[in-house]
This record gives sequence, structure tokens and C-alpha cells, in this order.
Amino acid sequence: MRTQLAKEERRAVDDADGRRQAVLDGVKGHLQQAEEACLNASRFRPRSGTLERAWSNIRAAEADLLSLASDDEVRARTPEVLGIVRRHLPEDSPQRQAVEEIAEKTEAGDEPLTDQERSALVRALGFAHAALGGKYRRVRVLADLLWIVTGAATLGLVALALWGYWDKESLDLCFRPQPPGNRVVCPTGEKEVPPEGLPPAAEAPAPTDVVTGRFSNSLDVLTVEFAGLIGAALTVVAAVHHLHVNQATQYKFRLPLATAVLKFPVGALSAVAGILLIKGAFVPGLSDLDSSAQILGWSVVFGAAQHLVTHIVDQRAEEALSGVRRPP
Repeated sequence: MRTQLAKEERRAVDDADGRRQAVLDGVKGHLQQAEEACLNASRFRPRSGTLERAWSNIRAAEADLLSLASDDEVRARTPEVLGIVRRHLPEDSPQRQAVEEIAEKTEAGDEPLTDQERSALVRALGFAHAALGGKYRRVRVLADLLWIVTGAATLGLVALALWGYWDKESLDLCFRPQPPGNRVVCPTGEKEVPPEGLPPAAEAPAPTDVVTGRFSNSLDVLTVEFAGLIGAALTVVAAVHHLHVNQATQYKFRLPLATAVLKFPVGALSAVAGILLIKGAFVPGLSDLDSSAQILGWSVVFGAAQHLVTHIVDQRAEEALSGVRRPP
């Protein structure tokens, strides 16, 4: 861009009113802003906002330089402008229709471009760049929102783990296999129930959770969460497999990365919620699990089942990225 700027500064053009110099000064300002955005970038600032600032100034400088270019250069760049406009503006856009008409005119003959046609090209290029910037902005906003949700879900995981550690009886994930025996099955292992731990035969049988709560472990919740993370990791591998090659840039990769990381805490939460639903007899036929392996196995299944919820987020991310991908 600075090479083009230097070339335009050296081109001899009548500039009695100073308009050309004003545009050249504007181009210098845009390029300076873009350079400052790059030089002031740091790992503690969002890189997407820095890239938006740099690219918006570069695109503005490009449009200004196009308004100063010679007729031959404008005619040579008309197909380029047409491609950008077709990629980012709808078919019924008047700016796109004007560029298509100008492109047909330049292909048909050697008639010089009028000031109105040159201005139409510059304005259409500005509209296309604005539409592209809006698409990138939607990607950034969605990615930031997903990171916030991921942080909140992670805090929820930590809170559940601490709850289960300090108050293991209230968040009980253990089972007593039926028919009642002398075993209590927990995520961290199986335990033998001594006779004094069972209700007397002459009395009404105590609820299962009253018995199992006495033998639960402080690490039961954390164990189920880790099993849910394993199930979520399986879906993350599948998501990476479907990742498009043209998304693998630092800017476009942020949204797929946010959707992938979100699956981990949601999967762990789904595992804990699923085991609680089984314990509460919400799942027919699975009111009691017979071994620790079954508890961990169902935790993995529920961790992978989070894809039923996060799949909606994947679809929204796919729609947001579809606007900034390169056409086939």
C-alpha cells in the first residue's frame, strides 16, 4: 500500500484545488493507524479487535488510492473490484449492479471512465469492505460470547466439585444395587456395607440415598466430571475433523476453537446431571447401576451427549463463518 501511495505521490496530476493532496494525506493517516494497531498489539489485548482496526484502515486506504489511480489502472482493477463486490454484496444491491454495468462497459470498448463511474467503483468497494467487516465482527462477537459462557460453565464445574468435596452426602452419586445387598457402588469404587449400616428388618426400609450417602466419597463428583470430559473430548475430535482448511487462520480459527473448548465444561456438567437423573429414576430401567464401571461408562456417554446441545452452537458458528470463507 505504501508503494502505491509513493507511486501516486510521484505521478504528475493537476491539483489546483488540493483535493488530491487531501486524499493522499488521508491514505497516510489510514496506513499509520494500521501500523500503530500492529505495533501496539500484545498478548493481553484481544487480537481480533486489533486485526479489525488494522484491516479497516488498510481497506479505507485501498479505496482512497483507487479514487486517485489513473484510468488505465482503474480499468485494470475493475475485475478485482467486481469480484470483491460479488463476494460480499447481495445480487439486488444497487452498488453491485452499478459495478457490473461498469465492468461490462470496460470489457466492451476503450471508452474512458467518467468521474461518476470512478466514484461508483470506489463507493461500491467501500460498501463491500464494510459488509466484510460486519461479517468478521459477528464472528468476533460470537466467539467472545462463547468464551464467556465457557468461563461460566467452568466456574460451575469448580463449584460442583467443591460442593461434592465438602458436602458429599448432599450431592450423592452412589447407588445401592437392587435387590438390596451389602454393597454400595460409587464412582470411585465399591464399598461393603456393614450390618449396622442397613436399616433393621422390623422397620420400614430406609431410602436408598440415605444409605448410600454415608459411603460416598469426596472425589465422586470430580471423578464423574473427568469421565464427562473424556466423552466431550471424543466429540471435539469429531469437530476438528470437520474443520475446513480455510478456517485455519489466526482470525477465523478463534470461533471454531471457542466452540470446541465449550464442549469440555458442558460435557462434564452433562455427566453429573445425567448420573443425578439416573439416581432420581428419571431414566426408565436405569434407576440403579451395578458397578463403578457402569457409572463411569454412563458419565462418558452423557459427556458425549452434550453434542445434542452444543450442536446448535456449532450451526450458528458455521453460519457466521460461511460469510467470511473464500468461495469454492
